[in-house]
Amino acid sequence: MTFNLYGLILGLAILASFQASLWLAKERKVDIKVVEGLFWWVVIGGIVGARLYHVVDKWQEIYSLNPQSAFYIWNGGLGIWGAIIGGIIGLWLGKRFLHYGRNDKGGGRNELLDIVFFGLPLGQAIGRWGNFFNNEIIGKNSEPLFLYESTMDLILFAIIWHWRERFRGKIAGVYLIGYGLIRFLLEPLRPDSIVWKIGGLPAAQKFSAEALGIGAYLILRKRS
Repeated sequence: MTFNLYGLILGLAILASFQASLWLAKERKVDIKVVEGLFWWVVIGGIVGARLYHVVDKWQEIYSLNPQSAFYIWNGGLGIWGAIIGGIIGLWLGKRFLHYGRNDKGGGRNELLDIVFFGLPLGQAIGRWGNFFNNEIIGKNSEPLFLYESTMDLILFAIIWHWRERFRGKIAGVYLIGYGLIRFLLEPLRPDSIVWKIGGLPAAQKFSAEALGIGAYLILRKRS
């Protein structure tokens, strides 16, 4: 039951994110074939990155004892920051291997980043419910952190959707700032036993701080 529910919810999250991004691509008259061609590169890169993030985090206590279990993604264990990094790498590789450039109807770099990041918070909002069925992401005092984050992700998606034209060329930056704040604020509520720390500080907060800086850079660069 856990395997089916987690896999189903993850699939629905990916589908919802993809459909939202396709909707924006159609609205902006971007060639759908370009988006569809890059879709699997982004998804596969995101899943690989998400799993690597988790495996590195839990290597000593789990995966060093049973390395093959690193491939059992149906048991849960995907790190969102790894997914974001992996997805961006996948997007870059897809553009190179599929030979999409500025002369295609797929738009320039900012347009593609807008389209990819547009659906991401919606997918995250749905995907966090997979954590519920796997009994994951519970706070120190039994707070439903998966629900807190799912709700905040949905609000972030609503903000980006409502002001999508105002944020044109800056959606990636807005997302990174928005989700960076969400994760930075929620991380202290996690039990210390499940928090990956680097140099004594939560890794997720470090990535969040970096996301805030990169997001601000992307927005300011677009204005200049």
